Amino acid sequence: MSTNARHIRLRALTLEDAFVTWQWRNQDEIRNDFSGHPFPVNYEQEKKWYLKILGSNIPTTAFGIEIVSSSQLAGMTFLKNINQLHRQAEFAILVDKAQSGKGYGKEACMQTLQFAFSNLGLHRIFLKVRKDNTAAIKVYTACGFTEEGVLREDVYKQGEFKDVLIMSILSYEFQILDRGKL
Repeated sequence: MSTNARHIRLRALTLEDAFVTWQWRNQDEIRNDFSGHPFPVNYEQEKKWYLKILGSNIPTTAFGIEIVSSSQLAGMTFLKNINQLHRQAEFAILVDKAQSGKGYGKEACMQTLQFAFSNLGLHRIFLKVRKDNTAAIKVYTACGFTEEGVLREDVYKQGEFKDVLIMSILSYEFQILDRGKL
């Protein structure tokens, strides 16, 4: 790992984080950016989700993104559908809108990739992102992800169908990235 100063660290989520993440999941911008669950979430649903996630690291591993200087939770990263046979997983990230634009997402993405390739021995990490989410695509590209294809009109958001990009990075591609990014 690089000796560059880190602004965030990945840590285990705790049930106490549920109150904060429940508020994020009910922000319109965050619900719009996620291709999945479009509905408001009540606190009981969030706690139930936490109990499921905290009970096992396979097939989903979730991390809290913590700001080093304040110990404040700034977001979460996920390795979903971890497939140990094919040595791949799907990456996802959620960053509190109040913390957007500070580089935390990119740093958390790189740290999660480091964990996936070094600790879990995975070979391929992929993600899905709406084609109109240019800010996220810019971060993913900076982290070494490349576009594999398009799922045409894959999600229905704000009254219209939207295309979704599939992007991925392979373990050897990650290894040759500038180590200063870590």
